Amino acid sequence: MKNICKIISFLILIIFLSCKKDTNSYSTEYSKAKFTVSLKCDGAAVYIDSLINTNSSGNIYSIHNVNFYISNIKMKRDDDSIFSSTKIIYIDPLLSSKNTFYLDSIPVGNYTEISYNIGIDTIHNIDFALTSTLDNLNMAWPTAMGGGYHFLKMEGHYLDSLNTNQGYAIHIGKNENLILVKTNQLLQQRNNTHEYSMIFNINEVFANPYNYNLNIENNYTMSDSIAMLKIKNNIKDAFHVFQNK
Repeated sequence: MKNICKIISFLILIIFLSCKKDTNSYSTEYSKAKFTVSLKCDGAAVYIDSLINTNSSGNIYSIHNVNFYISNIKMKRDDDSIFSSTKIIYIDPLLSSKNTFYLDSIPVGNYTEISYNIGIDTIHNIDFALTSTLDNLNMAWPTAMGGGYHFLKMEGHYLDSLNTNQGYAIHIGKNENLILVKTNQLLQQRNNTHEYSMIFNINEVFANPYNYNLNIENNYTMSDSIAMLKIKNNIKDAFHVFQNK
């Protein structure tokens, strides 16, 4: 009789456990996401070729063009599962035809973290690894300097200490300067297309953790490994993503 009671109790426990709701379970539905990239200067609008931006070092500077790659996008769901994309995306935030990218086949759910690289992984960062579009060719890093691609270009003018108009070119490349951006925030993906704004705060290129003063530091970074390392570390917190709908 005792054995029978034990068996019955065990069966009841199994039934209870099998019926217990898993709060982190999701269906196998998928969703899409649209990201639109834009520039800000500490929240203010950015005007092209206008000497109106001021960085933390007091440099007054303009933006002529900004180009970069986004790759290795990963989104972490609240059940710790990871959505990842193999896309390498060329971005020109100043052109409406090249400031948007899409992700699809994203499992529905609440995502708590998004990460991505500004730049290209070592496998693809070699000469002619990407399709030979005009954009990719213009982003080529000279073979004599290691080859591969620019990760980011940011160019314009600034007023030096004598109030003279000077040019600058913030160019980042080479494998050791691949930039990882990671932020913790809630992104709600359901079974339709959601829209996000990705904001690039250009003032962060010149600040945090390094105050990059164009009157002191190299205003042309391409051949300066120390300058590129400083800019790399500054850019890590220059991007922010906001969900629009």
